Amino acid sequence: MKIIVGVTLYNSGDVVEKTLGSIMSQTYKNFVCYITDDLSTDNSADIVENFIKGDDRFHLIRNTEKRYQGGNYDLICRDTEGVDDEDIFIEVDGDDWLANSKVFERVIEIYKSGDIWIANGSFKYSDGRMGFSQPVKDISSLRHGPYTASHLRTWKIFLWRSIKPEDLIDENGYWWSCACDLVFMYDMFELSGLDHYIFMETVHYIYNDTNPFNEHKQYMPKINQMVQITKNKTPRERLIRG
Repeated sequence: MKIIVGVTLYNSGDVVEKTLGSIMSQTYKNFVCYITDDLSTDNSADIVENFIKGDDRFHLIRNTEKRYQGGNYDLICRDTEGVDDEDIFIEVDGDDWLANSKVFERVIEIYKSGDIWIANGSFKYSDGRMGFSQPVKDISSLRHGPYTASHLRTWKIFLWRSIKPEDLIDENGYWWSCACDLVFMYDMFELSGLDHYIFMETVHYIYNDTNPFNEHKQYMPKINQMVQITKNKTPRERLIRG
């Protein structure tokens, strides 16, 4: 099984080496990592370029348009040559990092344990507090309860490709600037159903809550708007694979 790692990068020059180092240290080696620099105004992209030099598993993409989270993942999952339907996508924000070197091994074990399409798990904040991730238990009420489908977030590439690209774009034709995970996670859970889902209890992810560019520190009115949009959206029908 091949893992595709998506790292979205914006002004994370002070921590991105820690992010990428946690990926490089993984004991499971069959992965490719795409780092999308989303028009950083610091030296993040240059730091990445130097740090990954000589490791052909890592690829830096310097965006020419602002794509935010959803647009960057769509670029990797839908439009990148060599990314296959059955590959497993793992998202790692450019200012966060993986909890230890065994994360990819455990994710592979999870996906080998059954016909799994999507799996998320537990995280801790960088100061040691436990995060809010919880297992999804009821797909029918998913959009109307508290959002708990957080890191570590993983899915099969074909599941992302079943999302409607237009749902990742706002009313003005731009990629959603924040909280797009509400759109794509709800869609993928509804497409997969609980029989293709596993919650990973083990902490796999460290969320760096100190970054001043975190969405919840800059865009709360927009996030609240996204919550209402996703609550009112018609749920997706289950995906049937032949």
